[in-house]
Order: sequence, then structure tokens, then C-alpha cells
Amino acid sequence: MRALVGVVWRRKKLLLLSGITVAVVGGAAALVVWAEVLLGGSLVLGATGLVGLSFLAVFGTSAVLVAAADALRGRPVAIRAAYRRVAGRVRAIAGWAPIGLVQVLGVLSLVGMTWALGNYLVVPALVVDGVGVREAVRSSREVYRRDRSEFMRGSTWMALPSLLSLLPSVVLLVLGLMATGRGLGALLMAAAALCLWAGTTVTASLSGVFRARLYLESKEAAAAEPVGRVLHVSPVE
Repeated sequence: MRALVGVVWRRKKLLLLSGITVAVVGGAAALVVWAEVLLGGSLVLGATGLVGLSFLAVFGTSAVLVAAADALRGRPVAIRAAYRRVAGRVRAIAGWAPIGLVQVLGVLSLVGMTWALGNYLVVPALVVDGVGVREAVRSSREVYRRDRSEFMRGSTWMALPSLLSLLPSVVLLVLGLMATGRGLGALLMAAAALCLWAGTTVTASLSGVFRARLYLESKEAAAAEPVGRVLHVSPVE
């Protein structure tokens, strides 16, 4: 955890990339909710909005992963370059977005946690090295089966900043709703949103570095494995 924090601290552009993603997805989610309320609830709009939000989240996360991989390799982190590289994989991202949405819903219902962890390294493979979806899923599940404890421990630690920011955000939101003055109420609710945004941004940055590190280490481990069995023949034979 300390090493991950060190990477983010030295490469603060990772925080900027994550902050942009959180702000864009949060703003788009607010628009979807507003449209749903305005239209009185539309199943088609809701489903389309969720898939669109999933695409934005995967696209933004992909930019963080690409930049994190560069940081771990000792390369400079460039925001525009990260977005350009991810834009080249937009078809793969669009194909994964609906699956990622189902995955998130499964995690929220506590049913698909294992499945989600098994696919934890799919997006890094898709955008860092341009691997196909099937190959990315296969390799991600193989890595997960080899080291489940690392996946569980890492994903738990990564969620800590968001969890720590959740309680003060809720408190500020409630105080804002209960405030007698509109100005004070708006200020408290804005503070709640800012607090939650900050915690989620830090989580997204740490998670990006952690996933990129796992992916790069799994590649190194796979490259170090022998390709096939060596046939040993004795001198007598």
C-alpha cells in the first residue's frame, strides 16, 4: 500500500486523470437521473444511460491504467497521450462496457464478487497491450486462480479512501438537507459532493496503479515460465 501511495504521490497526473473520470461519470449520472425524473421513469432510457455510464467509467479507468503502467515502467505520464492510446481501443472498451455493468451490479448484490475479481485484469490487458477480450478474460482468470489472496487483499485496501470519505459525505449531505438557509444548505451539499469526489478519486488512482502492477507482474511471471517440457536423454540412450 505504501508503495502504491508513493507512485501516486510522485505522479500526481494519475490523480488528475482519476478526478476527471469521477467528475465526468458523476455528472453524467446526475443527467441520467434528472432525465429519468423528468420523463417519469423510462426503462429504455435507464438501461441506455447505465450502459453509457459504464462506457465512460471503463474509458476513464483505461486512461488511468495506461498512465499507471507508464509510471511503473519509469516512463513519463502524459494525459493527452493516455487518452489517445485509449481512444485507439474504444471498440474493445465499448464491447466490455455492458459486461462491466453486469459485473458492477453483481458486486453490489454481493453475488458476483468472485466473478468480478476473476475479471480484474481484463481492462489492463485490453488497453495496455491491446489483447483481445477472450484472451484477456482467460489470462485474468488464470492469474486470479494463482493468487486469490493478493486480489482480495489489494481490492479491499484500495476501497479504503472511498469508505473513509463516505461517512462525512453522508453527514454533510444530511446537514445540508436540514439546513434552514438555502445558501448554507447548498454549501454543505457541495462539500459533501467534494468530499466523496476526493475519496473516490484517490481510490481510483490507487486501484489503477494496483491493477497495472498486477498485470505487469503477471506478464513477467508468464514470460519466465518454461514454454514446454525439456526432454532429457541419458548418454547411454
